[in-house]
Amino acid sequence: MSAQPFEYPHPSLQMSVTPEQRDRAVSWLQQAYAEDRIGESELDWRLGQVLEANNRRELNQAFYGIVSVPLTSQAVGLHPAYQPLVRPEVRQQAGRGAAGFAHFSVFALWLLGPLLVFGLSQPGSYARREAAKAFNFQLLSFFLVIAGGIASAIFPGDGFDPVLGFMALGWFILTIVGGAKALQGEEWRNPVTRVLKLQVLSEK
Repeated sequence: MSAQPFEYPHPSLQMSVTPEQRDRAVSWLQQAYAEDRIGESELDWRLGQVLEANNRRELNQAFYGIVSVPLTSQAVGLHPAYQPLVRPEVRQQAGRGAAGFAHFSVFALWLLGPLLVFGLSQPGSYARREAAKAFNFQLLSFFLVIAGGIASAIFPGDGFDPVLGFMALGWFILTIVGGAKALQGEEWRNPVTRVLKLQVLSEK
């Protein structure tokens, strides 16, 4: 807290702080506290600076020592703690793309595809929820195929061939539909996992 701020000679630092910037700064500090990067007393001190800041220069002072500001941000007087680098609509499109990939990747990577998206996505994000749905459905489908194979071995004959064919067609269609719905950003539930509730990965 004793670190002195570097003087950025950019006129934008004299611009007034907007309510959105102040809210983002408060949220950023609260997250830093939740992750044990700052203590309670330091949180109170920095929040006080955020709430009392009238311009960007004063708002920046609440983050010195805990945020590394890139040279490109310094050049234009922006601070990454309260200035979003990615527009919300771009972030939303990226989330839908990752969600769709989680479903369609099973054709090449099977369970590894949705598992990778799940592991790389933020908790609670749309992409993570869809990756969990894709993984759970593919795992459940695998168990159903094994059950069908065992049943056909116990009861020999061609009676189970149409059933297995119907299961394969249903798996293909539901995988395609799940991926298409994810690309559209829809909260669609697979009818199979809705009936047979298997959730190895949390879909929340």
